[in-house]
Amino acid sequence: MNLPAVLDGISPSNDVNLSSARQYLCLAVGKETYAVGIDMVREILEVGRMTPLPLTPEFVRGVMNLRGAVVPVIDLKARFGAEPAVIGRRSSVVIVETDHQDQDGPLVVGVLVDGVSEVLEIAEQDIEPVPALGTRIPREFLQGMAKAKGILLSILDADRILERESMATLIAGHMAH
Repeated sequence: MNLPAVLDGISPSNDVNLSSARQYLCLAVGKETYAVGIDMVREILEVGRMTPLPLTPEFVRGVMNLRGAVVPVIDLKARFGAEPAVIGRRSSVVIVETDHQDQDGPLVVGVLVDGVSEVLEIAEQDIEPVPALGTRIPREFLQGMAKAKGILLSILDADRILERESMATLIAGHMAH
Protein backbone atom coordinates (compact mmCIF):
# COMPACT_ATOMS: atom_id res chain seq x y z
CA MET A 1 0.00 0.00 0.00
CA ASN A 2 1.48 3.36 -0.84
CA LEU A 3 1.06 6.54 1.16
CA PRO A 4 -1.17 8.36 -1.35
CA ALA A 5 -3.62 5.44 -1.18
CA VAL A 6 -3.87 5.84 2.60
CA LEU A 7 -4.36 9.58 2.24
CA ASP A 8 -7.05 9.36 -0.48
CA GLY A 9 -10.35 10.62 0.78
CA ILE A 10 -8.93 12.07 3.98
CA SER A 11 -9.87 15.66 4.51
CA PRO A 12 -8.95 17.82 7.46
CA SER A 13 -11.46 17.75 10.28
CA ASN A 14 -13.47 20.94 10.74
CA ASP A 15 -12.82 21.01 14.49
CA VAL A 16 -9.03 21.18 14.13
CA ASN A 17 -7.16 24.45 13.80
CA LEU A 18 -5.04 23.72 10.71
CA SER A 19 -2.35 26.26 11.58
CA SER A 20 -1.31 24.22 14.62
CA ALA A 21 -2.37 20.72 13.52
CA ARG A 22 -0.19 17.90 12.27
CA GLN A 23 -1.11 14.66 10.62
CA TYR A 24 -0.32 11.36 12.33
CA LEU A 25 -0.46 7.82 10.98
CA CYS A 26 -2.09 5.34 13.40
CA LEU A 27 -0.18 2.09 13.87
CA ALA A 28 -1.33 -1.10 15.58
CA VAL A 29 1.39 -2.73 17.65
CA GLY A 30 0.04 -5.68 19.58
CA LYS A 31 -3.18 -4.56 21.22
CA GLU A 32 -2.13 -0.90 21.34
CA THR A 33 -2.58 1.92 18.85
CA TYR A 34 0.24 4.43 18.46
CA ALA A 35 0.69 7.43 16.20
CA VAL A 36 3.72 8.64 14.26
CA GLY A 37 4.10 11.95 12.43
CA ILE A 38 3.14 11.49 8.79
CA ASP A 39 6.05 13.73 7.76
CA MET A 40 8.45 10.88 8.66
CA VAL A 41 6.54 8.22 6.70
CA ARG A 42 7.78 7.61 3.16
CA GLU A 43 5.54 4.68 2.23
CA ILE A 44 3.57 1.74 3.55
CA LEU A 45 4.26 -1.73 2.18
CA GLU A 46 2.85 -5.20 2.54
CA VAL A 47 5.27 -7.46 4.38
CA GLY A 48 7.51 -9.00 1.77
CA ARG A 49 10.67 -11.03 1.74
CA MET A 50 13.13 -10.10 4.45
CA THR A 51 16.63 -11.51 4.71
CA PRO A 52 17.45 -12.32 8.35
CA LEU A 53 20.74 -11.05 9.73
CA PRO A 54 22.83 -13.31 11.95
CA LEU A 55 23.86 -12.21 15.45
CA THR A 56 21.20 -9.51 15.77
CA PRO A 57 18.60 -9.01 18.51
CA GLU A 58 15.00 -10.09 17.94
CA PHE A 59 13.89 -6.57 17.11
CA VAL A 60 16.01 -6.61 13.93
CA ARG A 61 13.86 -8.69 11.57
CA GLY A 62 16.39 -8.43 8.76
CA VAL A 63 16.81 -6.35 5.65
CA MET A 64 14.66 -5.89 2.59
CA ASN A 65 15.25 -4.65 -0.93
CA LEU A 66 13.48 -1.35 -1.55
CA ARG A 67 13.97 -0.52 -5.22
CA GLY A 68 17.64 -1.51 -5.10
CA ALA A 69 18.39 -0.06 -1.65
CA VAL A 70 18.99 -2.33 1.33
CA VAL A 71 16.71 -1.22 4.18
CA PRO A 72 16.82 -2.67 7.70
CA VAL A 73 13.47 -3.79 9.13
CA ILE A 74 12.80 -3.21 12.83
CA ASP A 75 10.03 -5.11 14.63
CA LEU A 76 8.42 -2.33 16.66
CA LYS A 77 6.76 -4.72 19.10
CA ALA A 78 10.10 -6.41 19.89
CA ARG A 79 11.83 -3.00 20.04
CA PHE A 80 9.40 -2.09 22.82
CA GLY A 81 10.53 -5.15 24.76
CA ALA A 82 7.65 -7.51 23.95
CA GLU A 83 7.70 -10.79 22.06
CA PRO A 84 8.39 -10.39 18.32
CA ALA A 85 5.35 -9.74 16.14
CA VAL A 86 3.65 -12.61 14.38
CA ILE A 87 3.17 -11.59 10.77
CA GLY A 88 -0.49 -11.63 9.78
CA ARG A 89 -2.52 -10.46 6.82
CA ARG A 90 -2.80 -6.89 8.18
CA SER A 91 0.90 -6.60 9.03
CA SER A 92 2.74 -3.83 7.23
CA VAL A 93 6.20 -2.39 6.86
CA VAL A 94 6.16 1.38 7.27
CA ILE A 95 9.18 2.99 5.64
CA VAL A 96 10.32 5.80 7.94
CA GLU A 97 12.99 8.44 7.39
CA THR A 98 14.25 9.91 10.65
CA ASP A 99 15.05 13.58 11.13
CA HIS A 100 18.32 12.70 12.84
CA GLN A 101 21.18 13.20 10.40
CA ASP A 102 24.83 12.31 10.73
CA GLN A 103 27.69 11.69 8.29
CA ASP A 104 25.63 8.88 6.73
CA GLY A 105 22.62 11.15 6.18
CA PRO A 106 19.08 10.44 7.38
CA LEU A 107 18.29 6.90 8.49
CA VAL A 108 15.73 5.07 6.35
CA VAL A 109 14.22 2.08 8.15
CA GLY A 110 11.32 -0.28 7.64
CA VAL A 111 9.18 -0.62 10.77
CA LEU A 112 7.16 -3.82 11.09
CA VAL A 113 3.74 -3.17 12.64
CA ASP A 114 0.62 -5.29 13.10
CA GLY A 115 -1.46 -2.89 11.03
CA VAL A 116 -1.99 0.65 9.79
CA SER A 117 -5.41 2.16 10.30
CA GLU A 118 -5.83 5.84 9.47
CA VAL A 119 -4.35 9.32 9.33
CA LEU A 120 -5.57 11.76 11.97
CA GLU A 121 -5.18 15.51 12.33
CA ILE A 122 -4.16 16.41 15.87
CA ALA A 123 -3.80 20.00 17.03
CA GLU A 124 -0.60 20.81 18.92
CA GLN A 125 -2.64 22.08 21.91
CA ASP A 126 -4.32 18.65 22.17
CA ILE A 127 -1.02 16.89 22.82
CA GLU A 128 -0.27 16.39 26.50
CA PRO A 129 3.08 15.55 28.11
CA VAL A 130 3.90 11.88 28.69
CA PRO A 131 2.86 10.85 32.21
CA ALA A 132 5.59 9.81 34.65
CA LEU A 133 3.90 6.44 35.22
CA GLY A 134 1.57 4.15 33.35
CA THR A 135 3.10 3.89 29.89
CA ARG A 136 3.36 0.42 28.38
CA ILE A 137 6.56 1.21 26.49
CA PRO A 138 9.69 3.06 27.62
CA ARG A 139 8.70 6.65 28.34
CA GLU A 140 11.58 8.04 26.28
CA PHE A 141 10.03 6.49 23.15
CA LEU A 142 7.03 8.85 23.42
CA GLN A 143 6.61 12.50 22.40
CA GLY A 144 3.24 12.94 24.04
CA MET A 145 -0.31 11.71 24.46
CA ALA A 146 -3.36 12.92 22.54
CA LYS A 147 -7.05 12.18 22.59
CA ALA A 148 -8.47 11.71 19.11
CA LYS A 149 -11.74 10.10 18.02
CA GLY A 150 -12.44 9.09 21.60
CA ILE A 151 -9.22 7.13 22.15
CA LEU A 152 -6.00 8.06 23.88
CA LEU A 153 -3.07 7.81 21.48
CA SER A 154 0.57 7.58 22.40
CA ILE A 155 2.57 9.64 19.93
CA LEU A 156 5.86 7.93 19.14
CA ASP A 157 9.24 9.63 18.99
CA ALA A 158 10.54 7.74 15.96
CA ASP A 159 13.87 9.57 16.06
CA ARG A 160 14.52 8.23 19.55
CA ILE A 161 13.18 4.71 18.87
CA LEU A 162 15.29 4.37 15.73
CA GLU A 163 18.35 6.28 16.92
CA ARG A 164 21.31 4.84 15.04
CA GLU A 165 23.75 4.89 17.96
CA SER A 166 21.41 3.27 20.51
CA MET A 167 20.41 0.52 18.08
CA ALA A 168 24.07 -0.11 17.22
CA THR A 169 24.85 -0.40 20.95
CA LEU A 170 21.98 -2.89 21.45
CA ILE A 171 23.14 -4.94 18.46
CA ALA A 172 26.77 -4.92 19.65
CA GLY A 173 25.66 -5.96 23.15
CA HIS A 174 23.64 -8.82 21.68
CA MET A 175 26.60 -10.01 19.59
CA ALA A 176 28.79 -10.07 22.72
CA HIS A 177 26.48 -12.67 24.29
